[in-house]
Amino acid sequence: MKTRILLCITVISFLLFGFNVPLTKTYKVDKQKTTITVNGTSNLHNWETSVTNFDGDLCVQVGDNNTIEAISSLNVNFYAKSFSSGKSIMDNKTTEALKADTYPLIIFKLTKITDKKMINKVEQFTASGNLMIAGKTKDVSLTAYSTIGANGEVYFQGTKVIDMTEYGVVPPTALLGTLTTGKEVTVTFKLYFL
Repeated sequence: MKTRILLCITVISFLLFGFNVPLTKTYKVDKQKTTITVNGTSNLHNWETSVTNFDGDLCVQVGDNNTIEAISSLNVNFYAKSFSSGKSIMDNKTTEALKADTYPLIIFKLTKITDKKMINKVEQFTASGNLMIAGKTKDVSLTAYSTIGANGEVYFQGTKVIDMTEYGVVPPTALLGTLTTGKEVTVTFKLYFL
């Protein structure tokens, strides 16, 4: 009987103190530091626009070595009327092409992490998620690099090429059709979560 009690105490002690259990933390996107830009092409020149209004949240397990052990959830919402290029005609064309009056949000929701590795003290994640643009949702895969700052801030950086026609978005035209934009855009994200 004493042996069983000692064995139980040993097992409980090992479970409580022998493992470093990752701590689950929830974060909100830092709107001051986060940047999201979209680059595309046209028959006249390349163009760039930025997303100026967005929100998001992140839930991760942080290990004792200040690395991400697991990502429970990651959601980012982009407001379709918040693209800003510095050119009002282009911004209006973007809003129209994205059907922003009907579908005000572009939504990314992480579904799973398919690969994780450490490269020069930076974590690389390959992930799958659902991306909804103009009311149409598709599965996407992307790669992002992540670090955790000294203040506990979580940072993700990456790029994703998107064929907008797959979401039913017609590439905008201007100048009576003499300016036509390409169907693919490159989204560059630098996401900070606090």
